[in-house]
Amino acid sequence: MIREALEAYALSPTMETTFVMDRQRTIGASEIGLCSRRMYWVKTEGRVDEGHGDRWGARARGKLLEQHFYVPAMRRKYGKKLLWAGKDQKTFNDRYASATPDGLLIDQPRDLLLKDFGIADIGAGQCVLVECKSVDPRVNMSRAKEENEFQTQMQLGLVRELTVYKPEYAILSYMDASFLDEVHEFAIKFDPKVYDAGHKRAVRIKTATRPDELPPEGWIAGGKECEYCPFTQACGIVRHSVPESEAAADPQFTAEITDLCREHERLDGLKDKAEIALNTQKQLIKDRLKDKGIRRIPGVVTWSAVKGRRNYDMKGIRAAATEAGVDVEAYSTTGDPSDMLMVRVALEAEATKNSTPRKKQLRARG
Repeated sequence: MIREALEAYALSPTMETTFVMDRQRTIGASEIGLCSRRMYWVKTEGRVDEGHGDRWGARARGKLLEQHFYVPAMRRKYGKKLLWAGKDQKTFNDRYASATPDGLLIDQPRDLLLKDFGIADIGAGQCVLVECKSVDPRVNMSRAKEENEFQTQMQLGLVRELTVYKPEYAILSYMDASFLDEVHEFAIKFDPKVYDAGHKRAVRIKTATRPDELPPEGWIAGGKECEYCPFTQACGIVRHSVPESEAAADPQFTAEITDLCREHERLDGLKDKAEIALNTQKQLIKDRLKDKGIRRIPGVVTWSAVKGRRNYDMKGIRAAATEAGVDVEAYSTTGDPSDMLMVRVALEAEATKNSTPRKKQLRARG
């Protein structure tokens, strides 16, 4: 009952952000660091996955905190020296890129960032761009998120290019969604090379004519972004599309793929070593905390117990259902098609020692 009321309000025009320009025409600063293939479908209004539900919670949380806490607090401290905040927000766009920063502080002392960030001079423009985020308390905030850093670079660049203000820094802040007094702040210095790369990236996305012209970056980065992507089914079809016909590879193409496969094996080996080193370090940290009887060091580390996930004995359920006369197969489903890439080439150094590929050697040891 209450949930329905909250959802209806969250999805109503009252909670919608109105933009003067058509956001489909550009790649926004908050979108530029997201998976380029996902952005292709967003901007071309691709077909959303069947059953996908767009969760509104995080979006509503951010809007409420910005409008009713962040902006009033900033206005109270900086007054008229805070531009483009709240209802006065402005969108800047150039070619295929756009940005809507949360605000700009003007007429500030040049040593504004000295105390908190050790930055002695914010530049002759004496202004700093500000961007506010809310974040899940479970997220590690030892550094700013890459996509948010990219966002602030685009904001800085567009403001510098399209206005009289030339901010050299942006203050990217994260408010803990559970404890609002827990705030993480990062000073981001403008990098014209990153800004230029962002413009080129926006052009690539907006001028692509097919999704396979853009890499599945969310999947490449480990799939975290895919958990919230509404186009995973379409992306999977493109990603797993193995050629139907078997063409012969000429010597030049064979050499090219051989080099790519050897690099694959080299990186795979580095990943294995890095995983071992990481797990070793994790265990060392746990052992030292256990020795001292400490679970938490504020701002450094937290070690907590996690409840086990509830699992079901599927074999037992199947047997019980069959015994009860239930046709289990009537409830079976087939997953989406996938693919498998088996790299068989050995690294050059290994090839001279043994003709058996490294992966086969690893299987033999296991």
